[in-house]
Amino acid sequence: MPKQSLEKKHHIIYLGLPIALSVIGSFLLLYQYFFAWNEALPIQAEIFSEMIEIPLDIYNWGIERYSLDVENYLVFQNFETLLPTTQIPKTLAFGIITWLLISLGLSLISTFKRYHFIAAMAFLIFLLTISGVNALNIGGISSNLALIILLAGMAVPAMLINVFYDHISLIKRTLIISPIAIITLLGLILSSSATAPLLLMSENISLAGMAITAIFLLYIGHSLINGFFLLLTKLNQGIGLKISWHLTVFTVLYIGCLVFILLDLTGNLELPFHAPLFPLFLLAGSLGSLETQSKVKQINQPYSLPIIGKSLYWIGFGISTMVFWKAQFSANRPLIDFLEHWTVYTQMAFSLLFFMYLLANFTGFMNSGKPVADVIYRPKFFAYHHMRIGSIMALFSLIVFSDAIIGPQISTSSTNFSADYYYATDRPTEARILFENSWIRYRKNEKAKVATILLYLKENQSTIAKKHMEESLEWSPSVHEIILAANYAHHKNRYFDAVFYLQKGLEIFPDNSYLENNLALLLSKGNKAQDTYELISKAATKNQSARANMIGLQAKHLINYDDKTPHNNDLIAQINLMAMNNLRGDLAAFHLQADQSKDITVKQAILRNQWSNNPKKSLTEDLKLLEELEEGAKTTMDLKQLKISRVIRFYQSGQIGEALKHLNGLMLDDKSSAGYYHALAAKILIGQGDLEKSAKELVLAEEFGFRNFNSSLIPVLYYGKQRPKALEIAKKYDINAPDWLDLPTAEATPANVDMQYFQFLSELLKATKQDFLQKIETLPNNPMKPILAHEILLKKGHWLNKQEVNTLKDYLLQQNGIDEAYIQELSQTLLSDKYPASVSSPILAHSMAFQEDLTPNPYNAPFVLMKAAQTNDPEVQYELLRNAADFNPDPILWIEMIKTSEKIGLGNYGQAALEELSGWVDQQTVQNLRVQSQ
Repeated sequence: MPKQSLEKKHHIIYLGLPIALSVIGSFLLLYQYFFAWNEALPIQAEIFSEMIEIPLDIYNWGIERYSLDVENYLVFQNFETLLPTTQIPKTLAFGIITWLLISLGLSLISTFKRYHFIAAMAFLIFLLTISGVNALNIGGISSNLALIILLAGMAVPAMLINVFYDHISLIKRTLIISPIAIITLLGLILSSSATAPLLLMSENISLAGMAITAIFLLYIGHSLINGFFLLLTKLNQGIGLKISWHLTVFTVLYIGCLVFILLDLTGNLELPFHAPLFPLFLLAGSLGSLETQSKVKQINQPYSLPIIGKSLYWIGFGISTMVFWKAQFSANRPLIDFLEHWTVYTQMAFSLLFFMYLLANFTGFMNSGKPVADVIYRPKFFAYHHMRIGSIMALFSLIVFSDAIIGPQISTSSTNFSADYYYATDRPTEARILFENSWIRYRKNEKAKVATILLYLKENQSTIAKKHMEESLEWSPSVHEIILAANYAHHKNRYFDAVFYLQKGLEIFPDNSYLENNLALLLSKGNKAQDTYELISKAATKNQSARANMIGLQAKHLINYDDKTPHNNDLIAQINLMAMNNLRGDLAAFHLQADQSKDITVKQAILRNQWSNNPKKSLTEDLKLLEELEEGAKTTMDLKQLKISRVIRFYQSGQIGEALKHLNGLMLDDKSSAGYYHALAAKILIGQGDLEKSAKELVLAEEFGFRNFNSSLIPVLYYGKQRPKALEIAKKYDINAPDWLDLPTAEATPANVDMQYFQFLSELLKATKQDFLQKIETLPNNPMKPILAHEILLKKGHWLNKQEVNTLKDYLLQQNGIDEAYIQELSQTLLSDKYPASVSSPILAHSMAFQEDLTPNPYNAPFVLMKAAQTNDPEVQYELLRNAADFNPDPILWIEMIKTSEKIGLGNYGQAALEELSGWVDQQTVQNLRVQSQ
């Protein structure tokens, strides 16, 4: 094979592959830390909802204003610590890549000279011994057969080639040794009776990976100082600067930083922040490749090809990145701590001794400007070995200084590997025992403690779980443990304990958005609005869920009410912002759709809040969606809220009759909330000017427990023919009637102008033309007069001739702030003989209900009669008129309904309706109206 082609293959196999895997491992490590750190031990935002009252509509009756208040959803997100998630795909990828690199490295080791090969084989046997291969139970439990087979499959081929076939090329060695090593382990896995044997070996091989990583970190202990020194010598060639000073300053600063980090790791000094140390490992590992190249050139190596040393370096780097990644994605805190401690120990010990080695042997030479990098390991090679020995001694000193904490770290890391395996294979009891044991031996171990607590809770052993929570808070609590303890206390109605845990947590972890968010929600429940807002506004700058909560808390507490908080297209934030818009009476600039979420609470919130603002779809589409949600409702409360949303949707479409009918159904189905439903119906009826029915509903609401009466409701009761009840409720709830209504003397003294207008309003629906035209003409000017004039046009326009319509129209157009286009179009419509196909005024369109299958507001009698007139089917006409007559006592409407009933053979019903009509219209007027309708 041509030499150039062989070198190319060597570079692809022995450099390209390990470097590629090292780069992949580095990116996986960076991604895991910065973007998926919460994956193994998740903190997840769990939603809950609260209700606020918003004004769905405002009724202005001149001297009194009434608000139709309904509830909107505020959706909040409370962070909760969940059970660890299994990391099976990542663990398998880690195990496969690690074993592939070990197998590749084994073929390279077979090229070593005799004594070096023996030492390498001894290290390999050590790695296989701690690999946990016997856990595969080949040949029975506690049998060593699996280890023996693995040793034979890995060591024997390499030994035979090294002893008898040393002339074989590197590629041939790889094609023999590596496949046999891979196939041997694969055969053992396939022959194993253990549960998920591939996963078992992927977890167990972590110990071997840790050992390789420890050796690799020793090797690159001084690579950062060495890399900086090599850079300085390159820049100084031919110049002759005193780079020893530059090296000294850099080393002092670097060693000083490492000292502070070490003190922080050992608890002797608390730094304001704790930065991860894997970037230091990645930097040192990258620079270490330069050191390896220099050593290969300057020192006699136990192998013949330089590429072997470079490849072994990158294999070690690749395995080390995988181990760092494994520590991160499995949230194995003892392993993370071991890697950080060991990185600091090796960097301190080897960097310091290497710096002394450079100064002792190359001070004058390095400042001369000559290429000192080419001879750094040559002239005094034994001095370099002595430096290594000194570094090992310094390393042991650092281990002793740190109370040999790496011992428990290594041990508990191994226990966590086993616990993860049992947890991933759905054996929670075994996993819980191992996690519990792991925490006992190493307290800074949040995953183990959280898993123990949550698994105990899953087993309904709350007493033991609570004991473990208390233990975790006493020692080294993490954010996960604090959140878990606080949420558990809150769940058990220990409000002040929950607040205390979160407040103490913020002392340990200041500015943690999860703790700030949860504490803000708790303080909100305690009505501490200002403290709540200060906390949530801090969290909102760092967390999208907290930002959504901030909007909800602004609406709930009416604090910083006018602040415009961006929602960034976050669904929960938009739901809360929609409620805020409804509270302000503003139209939202965005539209919510129920299919944006699968959560039933979120769906309900979307429908309620969007429909309270501005429904976008047709009533038919929305009702179909509502029926689907009602079928899937899991609780009676969900079903109840969906039915209230149906009422709101009907109201927003102008289907007042349907809204009131469904409210009546809710009153019958849900007696416990009947008072609320009766009060809601009463306010809808107030908006239609039907004070008589509204007063009846208020009386019923009071009987069913409604207590939220105010002074503006007293005139409704009084003029709604419930005068004794008005006096009783005013006295019972210590409510003063409005200033214009003096209840005690109202019947004995002449009515003032305001009282006359309210009396007029209460009688308008039942009034005939003679009554309402004469009265409004004789009433003096008052802010309420234009309102009543509009009511006559809208609800009594079918009584009026062209002159009378124009007279009222002209009067209204003279008023300030009137919608002239609407009044003009309303008048034209009333004078038209046909029901228009469309109108331009949105107000008029809402009153006339142009959508398919919709009927006009039953209180807008002119439009009901127009709609009936354009219908050719008498039965449809009757149904339309009868439904309107159920609510509206207008005499002409009733006469038309009676006449239509007679056409379809329902004379008995018509006669009964005629007798009922005589209760508020005299016989002569009824006869005249019947004659006119012929």
